[in-house]
Amino acid sequence: MYCHQCGAKHAPEQKFCDNCGARLLTAEIQQAVLEIAAGTEAIRQPDIVPVDPAGTLMPKQESASIGRRGRVFQWVIPALLAGAMGLGLALYNQHEQSVNQEVMSLQQQAKKEALAGHYSEAVKLLQKAQDKRPHYDALTRDQELAAKAAQLQTQLAGASEQLKAQKLDEGEKALTKISDTIGGREEPLFAPLQKELESNQVTLTVLRVKSELDKLTTVDALADKLDTISGLSGKEAAAVKSQIISKIVGLSYSSAEEKLRKKDFSGALEEVDNGLSYDTSNKKLTAYRTQIEQAKQEFEQAEAERIQLAQQKAAEEDLNNRTAAVSVSNVEAVLDNYGDLMISGTAVNSATRPIYSISVSLELYSSSTGAYLGTVYADVSPFRLEPGESGSFSTWYYGVYEQATVSAVNASWYLE
Repeated sequence: MYCHQCGAKHAPEQKFCDNCGARLLTAEIQQAVLEIAAGTEAIRQPDIVPVDPAGTLMPKQESASIGRRGRVFQWVIPALLAGAMGLGLALYNQHEQSVNQEVMSLQQQAKKEALAGHYSEAVKLLQKAQDKRPHYDALTRDQELAAKAAQLQTQLAGASEQLKAQKLDEGEKALTKISDTIGGREEPLFAPLQKELESNQVTLTVLRVKSELDKLTTVDALADKLDTISGLSGKEAAAVKSQIISKIVGLSYSSAEEKLRKKDFSGALEEVDNGLSYDTSNKKLTAYRTQIEQAKQEFEQAEAERIQLAQQKAAEEDLNNRTAAVSVSNVEAVLDNYGDLMISGTAVNSATRPIYSISVSLELYSSSTGAYLGTVYADVSPFRLEPGESGSFSTWYYGVYEQATVSAVNASWYLE
């Protein structure tokens, strides 16, 4: 037997053509054609004696006439039968082509949905197409791929939920397993999954780094973590980068402030420059660098003058100039959004002689519990104060995360 659409040979019991996939003529259709052919055979028999409607034999002339008509039917009926069969086959072919077009349309829709990452919808469309053409191997393969992708997408969603719940170890294991599966797939429909996997891997790295930030207390350690995420993109990575840089700036400022109190101007400038290397436009560090340079210049000049005047110090310098030359007022502490305290106040020269290199010691206590929080030091600007002249100071205390009260407990200065 042969396919009515492409002409390929096939076995009698086959329902679909192996070559083009068309549905073959069934046994019922074949039987119907044979019955039509059998019905015409009686008309074509030459030895039938015609009778009239009353049941009597018709005259020979009339019989001959019917015989001629029978001979006419011998070629007319087969021709009509052939025409009917041709029309039936044409209609059948048209129907099969319509089914093929519908299946191809469903397959194209499924492809579009799969490439967009809508795998469940693609599976439904392919199942609908396969119901119409169950013997198409291509549909079976496409449906298996789409179902596999849908399964991986569900696993990715589960891994993402684990990361959101801070279950980093479980999430990492799930992502590794998915990566091993997707890594070897080159089919285009897996591209959305690969992109989603990369996004989750970035999130995992960011969360790992973020969980370790509180334990890092040196610029070098923070710089290593910054290198870890420097090549990552996305809002989460950008936020953690900003957080690391902010912490580096804070540590650089604190280190520089400590060295400045010890009059280690070179060391203080080095700490500030280290912080600026990570945030070149940081206004806080830039302003502090200017302050350090000014303090360095003033100190060197004042130190030279102090050495010259050291031998000229008069014994009549009163006790007030030695012990109470500085009075502190307007001390306040403001808690910022990052949990750090900005401390500021005013210092007045109460001595009878100019003083310089003034430093104030400040103690911090919790506003809620009264517990001691720590001590900070602040240098007064300008570097030198005339008698009765006032200056200001400001400093930071990091990582407080609560309101605090501040009091000045000591002050140091040099007398001219």
